[in-house]
Amino acid sequence: MTNKLYDSKGQMIGYIRTIEKDLHDDLMKVILSTGHELVFGPCDLTSDRDGNWRIRSGALYPRCEGKKTDSATNTAAIKNVIFAPPATIVYWSDGSKTVVKCSEKDVFDPEKGLAMAIAKRCGGNKGSYYKEIQNWVEKSGKKYPGKPAAGKAVDLDVLKKYSSEANKDFEKFLSAAMSNNQSDALLHLTALVADLKILEIEINK
Repeated sequence: MTNKLYDSKGQMIGYIRTIEKDLHDDLMKVILSTGHELVFGPCDLTSDRDGNWRIRSGALYPRCEGKKTDSATNTAAIKNVIFAPPATIVYWSDGSKTVVKCSEKDVFDPEKGLAMAIAKRCGGNKGSYYKEIQNWVEKSGKKYPGKPAAGKAVDLDVLKKYSSEANKDFEKFLSAAMSNNQSDALLHLTALVADLKILEIEINK
C-alpha cells in the first residue's frame, strides 16, 4: 500500500514515492508520486502506524531544495472553479476546496477571486491569508487601489482641445517639412511644442 502525506488538518496532499533523510542537518525530503519534492525540518512531520505522514500544525514548510521544490499547499492541481458572485469556489485534485468572497463594497472580479483562492490555499486555507497580504502591502508604502489621488481632477475638455491642436500643428509641421519650407516647419514645430507643454501642465496638476 502506498503511504500518504497529510496536512495538519488531515487533508491528503498526495502519495509518497520516497522519503530521504539528510544526516548532516536532519532535514527530510519527501518526494511525492507527482514528482514534487518537499523538504521538512526535524519534528515537522509525524508518522502513524500505517506508515502515513502528517505535517505538524505550525510547521514551517517547505525548506527550499532546488528548482523542483514546491510548497505542500501547491501539490494539488485545480480540478474545477465555480464563479458564483460574490463567491469563488476552487475544487482541488486532492478532494479539498477553497472558498473566497468579495466584500459588498467590491465589484466581483473572477480573475481576482481565483488569485485570492490560490493565495488562501497557499496560506493553509485560513482566513488570515488576507491579513498577510495587507501586511506586506502596507509595508511597501503603496496605496490601495480605489483611493482617489490627491489634487485637482484633470479637465478632459482641455486635454481634448490641446490634443487636437497638437495633432493639427504636427500635420502642418510634416507638410512644411516635406515641402522644404523651413520657416513654416519651424513655426508649426514651435506651436506643437507649446501644445504638448500645456498638455503636460494639465496632466500634472
